[in-house]
Amino acid sequence: MPRKAFARKHDNIIVVAKSNPDSIVFTPQFVPYSEASQALVKGRGGTSIDGIERDLERGAHMPDWWTDINALQTWSPERVNYDTQKPVKLLERLVNSYSRPGALVGDFFAGSGTAAVAAENCGRRWIGCDLGRWAIHVSRKRMLGIEGCRPFEVLNLGKYERQYWQGVKFGEGKTKSEVEQTLYEYLAFILKLYGAQPVAGLEHLHGKKGRAMVHIGAVDAPVTISEIDAAVEECAKLKQAQLHVLGWDWEMGLYDLVVEAAKKKGVKPLLLQIPREAMEQQAAAKGDVRFFELAYLEVEVSQPKKLAARVELKDFVIPNAELIPDEVRDKVKKWSDYIDYWAVDWDFRDDTFMQGWVAYRTRKERKLPLKSDTHQYEKPGKYRVLVKVIDIFGNDTSQVVDITAK
Repeated sequence: MPRKAFARKHDNIIVVAKSNPDSIVFTPQFVPYSEASQALVKGRGGTSIDGIERDLERGAHMPDWWTDINALQTWSPERVNYDTQKPVKLLERLVNSYSRPGALVGDFFAGSGTAAVAAENCGRRWIGCDLGRWAIHVSRKRMLGIEGCRPFEVLNLGKYERQYWQGVKFGEGKTKSEVEQTLYEYLAFILKLYGAQPVAGLEHLHGKKGRAMVHIGAVDAPVTISEIDAAVEECAKLKQAQLHVLGWDWEMGLYDLVVEAAKKKGVKPLLLQIPREAMEQQAAAKGDVRFFELAYLEVEVSQPKKLAARVELKDFVIPNAELIPDEVRDKVKKWSDYIDYWAVDWDFRDDTFMQGWVAYRTRKERKLPLKSDTHQYEKPGKYRVLVKVIDIFGNDTSQVVDITAK
C-alpha cells in the first residue's frame, strides 16, 4: 500500500506562557562550525583575532532541526526498557534552553524519569509525577543511580486524587446529613465492586460477602491497627469468624500485629487492597476491578554492637501468585527474586520515609543483598526502623520494628 504522508522525522517544541509571552526564558544553544564555515569566519575582514577565536569556540546558533541526538537503541546503556523513554541529551538540551540554573522543572507524565534526570544533571530543581507505580519506581532507581544526586522524596499523592474523585462521584458533603449521604454512597459503591452486600446497624462493619464480614477504609486516611481491632471486636461479639478489610492505604507494619491479635479473638482477617482502577469509570462499569491481598514481609533487626542496628530480609510473599504471568514465574527461583528494591529508614518518625540505606537491582547487577550495612546511632534511645520493599511489579510493602539502641 503506498504511503499517504511523508515519513515523520521531527517533533515540534510548543512553548507557552501563563500570561506574558515576554516571560518565556530562552538561552540560545550552539553547534560547532563546519570546516567550511570555520574558514569563512577566519576570512572575515575587520574582525579581531580574539573575536574570531571566541566565535569559533562558541559555534553557530543551533537551528530547529537536530540531527546530533540519536533515538535510543536497544543496546543503549541508559535504556531502561520503558516504552516512551527519550534520550537524556534531548531533555538536557530543552532544560538548558528554556530554564535558568536553579529553576524548577516539572514533568507531570514522568514515565521513566528522563526529564528529572536531565534537570538534575543541569543543576535544576525538579518535580516528576506519574500515575503508574512502575513509572515512579523506575524513575526512583534512575535518580539513585546519578552520582552526587541531591536528596529527594517519593510522595504518594493518591489521597488527594481519591478525595477529588469522591467529591465528583458522591458529592462534597457540607452539612451533617450530606456528609453521611456521601459516606453511604461511597461504602455502597465499594461493596458493590467487591461483590458484597451492605449491612445496617453496625458501627465498624459495613457489609458481608459469603460468610465474611467486610470493613472498608476511608478514602483519605490509612487503615489503622486500632480501626481493624474495632472491626475484629465487633466480629467477635457477633460470633463471626471471618473479616475482610478493604483499604486504599495502610498503617505501617500492621500485618503481623493485626493477624496475631485477631486470631486470639477467634477471627481470621483478610487484608485487601482497593486498587486505583476502582476510580476509573470504564473499569468499574465492566467489573474489571480486582482486590488483592497485601504482600507479606518478614524482617529481622539485629544489633551487632553498641548503638548499632542491621536489617535482614527473611521472607517475602506475594499473594495470588497464580495471577503472575508465566514468563515471570518461570524466572523466579526463590522468594527474594520478587524484590527489586528495598530501603531502610533507621529513625522513622511516622512522617516522611527517609532512606538511610538502599539496595536495588540494575541491568548490570541483578543480585540483591538481603542484609543491610550496619547503622550506627549517635546516642542511646528507642528508635523505629521502617523497612520498605518494592517488588518487581512496582508495589510497596513496609514493615516496622521498634528497637532500643544501647
